[in-house]
Parts: sequence; structure tokens; C-alpha cells
Amino acid sequence: MATLGQRRSALQAADDLLNDLEIDQESPVDVFDIVDRLGLWLVFNRLKSLLGAVVPKGNGGIMLSTQRGPSVQRYTAAHEIGHWILDIDEPAFDAEDDIFYPAADRERLAQLFAGQLLMPPPLVFATCARHGITTAADATGPAVYLVARDMGASYEAAARQLSNLDIIGPADRDALLARTPAQVKTELCHGHRPQGAVDVWPVDFAGTGGQVSVTEGDELVVTLPENRTTGYRWMTSQELAARARRTASPAPASFTQSGGSVDDVPAEIRPSLGSSRSTAAVNRALARVPGNDGNRRILPALRATADEVADVPVASAPVADHDARSALDLNPPSLQGVDDRFTAGWATVTPAAIRSVRRAIAGRSDVALPDSVGTYLRRSHSTTGAVLDTAAIPLAATGERLVALQSAGAGALSLDLTYTSAMDPQAPAAATFHLEVQVAPTPQTSHRRLLLQLALADADSDELDPDGAEPQ
Repeated sequence: MATLGQRRSALQAADDLLNDLEIDQESPVDVFDIVDRLGLWLVFNRLKSLLGAVVPKGNGGIMLSTQRGPSVQRYTAAHEIGHWILDIDEPAFDAEDDIFYPAADRERLAQLFAGQLLMPPPLVFATCARHGITTAADATGPAVYLVARDMGASYEAAARQLSNLDIIGPADRDALLARTPAQVKTELCHGHRPQGAVDVWPVDFAGTGGQVSVTEGDELVVTLPENRTTGYRWMTSQELAARARRTASPAPASFTQSGGSVDDVPAEIRPSLGSSRSTAAVNRALARVPGNDGNRRILPALRATADEVADVPVASAPVADHDARSALDLNPPSLQGVDDRFTAGWATVTPAAIRSVRRAIAGRSDVALPDSVGTYLRRSHSTTGAVLDTAAIPLAATGERLVALQSAGAGALSLDLTYTSAMDPQAPAAATFHLEVQVAPTPQTSHRRLLLQLALADADSDELDPDGAEPQ
């Protein structure tokens, strides 16, 4: 087991590196910039069994797996820098257990170094204060994840560093590590489970008019109040444009005004007007309701306009040709819908039970309702037992609309939603939601762009004559 002196030396080595490079220890640490300033090669590869490696041959270099998210890549890079500084001239090939659950002394020391380098104490205390963590009781899974995300570290690494700094105890740390990052993110995002090992950025209605910076692949999860019984929905600009193309049809005359009666109604739809509706009739009616096949309604992709795409300089020359743009991955930023769900405000109903509730409200009193809506049943004295009291169901209650959008490309865009009637083209906007989103490229994409910029700069210098003038 590593001695106390070895542990202190590992921590001191990380502090010395931060001080020597004059890195601001109250802001997120750019570990890839540290790799570059140390003069090490950085390679991203599709590694199957390893998260990273350091090879001291030649000038030395670090290899990272592309199969994990940016937060794990950053922490692994810090771990490999630890090997480079602490284990002089010794290679290291690290699997997941070596990074997060080390058994060998050299791996434990590299882990201490990585935590101190990527999460120095001033940054940890400032970030914890921002997310309300002042005692161990405040260090819930979602709160610790937000701290880790804002520091650019993994959830596991942040939990360990909080323990190292005595913000939480060993038992609190173990309880946090007993939960997976996916479970914590799902709790933070109101039941939405992100797709893959990506960071999530929850935003509610209080965040309108704000800004958020994400990495390509991250998910933006927006929760907004919505009352569906009013016919109003949160709509995108594309949906508003589609609504504007609709024309209002005249209201039909009543049977009494036209001199008709219920007997004039075609026989095939007459059962739906009576109190005893058949299952087939109810199912046909429900099938006509938009979105009734499930509780999800995916928004179309939101893409920035051409002038919103961030400029990326390439060797001081603009990128004009298509091949160069493709090589640099200069795709316009966009937000692709991955989840769109509505939760009623008057009852906690699982997605599997929503159809039953709708059918019951439509008049099928023989349909069993979930226990969560049992308070809206009245007991009659007849032999029929419990029957649905539609007057007792608070249909006007406001629920929650959750929209999850995954970022793609790189650059700046705006997310705009309008709360208005989904059908009436003349309906005014009851509320609006606006958010500025900055999408940054992934670490491997940024590194690939940097290498291409250097290659283009070398090519430009080769075209100059010895006097520095362009060839004729």
C-alpha cells in the first residue's frame, strides 16, 4: 500500500504542475492543453479494453479511447499525465478498473494525481457552493453529478475527490458510487434516461432567456408547464408555420337549428352519441386523437441558420471548399429530438396506464383505473360499484411537458418555443421560451481540427520562398 509520504508527493506533484503552468484553479482545467504544453503527443483511438495509455518512447505520448464520453476522457488524460510525471520512463496501459478502482500502488497514486490536477480544491469548493453542497447531507447523487459536469470530470471521479477533501465521508462516497451515472442522470431529468454516456443539461421555465454551453452529443432536457385541456401546446417555429397554413372551417349547425334529429345521424357513428359506447367505437375515436399511440411526440430537428454557425479559423484563412469543411467537421449545430413526453398534473400515471385512463374518461366506466386516480372515483350504492365521476376529475390541471434534445454539429443556435393553440392559426402566444445554446465539438474532433490546422499551416509555409514572398 502506498505510504502517506507517497500520497502527499503525488498530490504535491499535481499542485506543482498547475502552479508551474500558471493555471487558474478556480475555473475548469483544460487537461488537453496541459498535454500539449508538456510536449506530449495525443492520440484518440477506438480502444476496446483500455481507457487510456501512456508511452514514454521518443517524445512521449498519451492515447485515449473514443468509446467513452468527454468527462471520462479528461479524467483518463489526467491519470496518464500522472503516470508520465510519477513513473518516469515506465509505460502504462489502463483499463477501467485501473482508472476508477485501482489496486496497484502506482495506479492509486496516479488516481490521486488525476483528481488533484483536474479538480483542484479551489475549483471543487467553488462549484460545490454554486450547487448548494455545504455538508454531506447536501451531496445527493444529482447534486454531485452537476458538480462533476461543471468541472469537466466524471461522476465517479468527483465523488472520490469530495471524499478526499473531507466534504463527504467514506460511507457517503460509497453510497454515491453504488449508483450508476445513468441512474443519477435519469433522476435529474424527471425520468428521462439519456442515450449513452453523455452529459445532460436540465432547464426549466425559469431558464428562459438564458444561455447554456454543451458538448456535441450532450442532451438538453427542457421541462415546461403545459395544460393540454386548453388545446395549447409548446410549439416550434416549424410547427407554427405548419399551423399558419391551416384554414378554419365554419362551425356546423346543430340538429335543432337544421331541423334534424339524432335519427338523421348515420348508423355507424350513432353509438358514439349514446351513453353506452362499444369498445370498437371508443377505440376508433381514440385512434383519431393525435399522439394517442403513445405518450411521446418527437419535435423536428432544430437547426441554426447559416449566419449562426460559429466561424472556425483555419491557419488564418477561411474555409471555402466542401472537402475542407468536411475534414474539419464544420456541420451546422442542431438539436435532434430524442424524447417528448407529457405528465398529467392531476395524477401520477405510468405510460402503460395512460390509454386506460383516456378510455375511462371517454365513458368506459368498466375500465380499471390506476390507484393514483382512485380519489376521483365516487362509490354508488348500486351493484355496479365504483363509477367514474367525470365532474370530479380536475381536467384543467397543468401538467409537465418534457422535451429532450441531443446536440449535434458545433456552433451557436437558439431554441425557441411558443405556448399557443395547436390548431387555431389566429391564437395569440400565451408564453414564450427562449434559450441560447452553444455547442462545442468533442475532444477528439477539436484535436483533429488542431492537427489539420497545423498541417495546413506547414503546407502554406512550404509554398513561400526563402525570402518569405509567395512564389510567382
